[in-house]
Formats: sequence, structure tokens, C-alpha cells
Amino acid sequence: MTTVFESPADSLGGHIARLAAVEAAADSVQAWQPLFIPGLLQSFPYAVEAIRATSPALPLEEVSQRAEERRQRIDRLGRPGARSIRVVVDESALHRPVGGYGVLVDQLERLLSLAALQPSLSVQVLPQGIEAHPGLVGPFTVYRAFGKRAVFVESLTSSEITTRPEDVAAYSASWERLHGLALPPRESLDLIDGVRGTLCRRLKTA
Repeated sequence: MTTVFESPADSLGGHIARLAAVEAAADSVQAWQPLFIPGLLQSFPYAVEAIRATSPALPLEEVSQRAEERRQRIDRLGRPGARSIRVVVDESALHRPVGGYGVLVDQLERLLSLAALQPSLSVQVLPQGIEAHPGLVGPFTVYRAFGKRAVFVESLTSSEITTRPEDVAAYSASWERLHGLALPPRESLDLIDGVRGTLCRRLKTA
């Protein structure tokens, strides 16, 4: 487990492979995303548009490959006997038309389906108008396996997987704060379904 969590990566491909290994080994995943629907819950069309928006110079073939990898992540994580997956997403992400409103509606429907079909998955929404919170600094994911923890942090130009105790403690405390501020899972799913319904009616009258 030390090798999976702490082995360095010498290239982007190696970094992606290391993240996949950490994710596969983890028995607990705690993710926070203030801008998009989290990557492990993204549909293929939504992932394509999200990747194109944040990495416009990336070749289309690689965009498609990365989008397909994102689409498959939840299937690996949600297999029988697997881990606890808890996600907190900011409400603003439910309204951001990544790829247009049609793609967004499809994504929200996928989110609702995954929450219904994956017993290990818990989705919570941090409502708009909430007080200032530690998640304002950006997205992150905390992984735990066999008592060890690692944190994945990504920015526009770089990403990092850290196991430094002070980093893990800070991000774990931040996630617990966000988890406490977010709506309960049932209320969150009702909110997501309400947004989906509003967008569907907008598309029909457009």
C-alpha cells in the first residue's frame, strides 16, 4: 500500500496511472467539487466538454480517451464489496451548462441514476448562499485504504497526490466541514431532480 500511495510519477501518464491505482485501492473516497459535476460521476458528453473547456490545447483523441476513462471510474469503484464513496458538490455546478443545457440534463439524470443504483455512493449538495467555507480554495479528493490516506489536488496547470500528514489532516477536516454544511443526501437528490425538471421544461419551450 505504501508503494501505491507514495510512489512518485515521472510523467503525466505515470501520474494518471498512479491516481487510478490509489483510487482502485481505496476503501473510502471523499470528494469535493465546487465547479463541475465530479469527474468520477461525469457522463461521457459532459466529460468531453469539461475537459475541452479546461484543456483547450488537448488533441480531440486524447480528450475522448480521458472522457471515457472518467465515465468508467464509478463502475470500478461501485463494484460489489467495494468502498464508501461520498461526494459533496456545490449547487452552482448543477446550473452550469457545460456542453449546453441538453448535456447538463443528461448529466443530472446520470447523477440521479448512479445515486439510485450504487449503494456505496452518497451525493450531497452544498446549497447556494452558504457561509464561507474551506472548499472555496478549490476541489480535492481524500482517499483511504488500510488505515493510510492520500489527497488528490488539481489546479489548471498541475496536480498532486500527497500523503503528508499535515496535508491529509487539513483536507480531511475541510471535507468534514463541507459534509456538515451540505444538504442531507435525500434533500440533495430532490434538489438535483428539481433542477433537472426545470431545465427540461426550459428546453421544451425553447
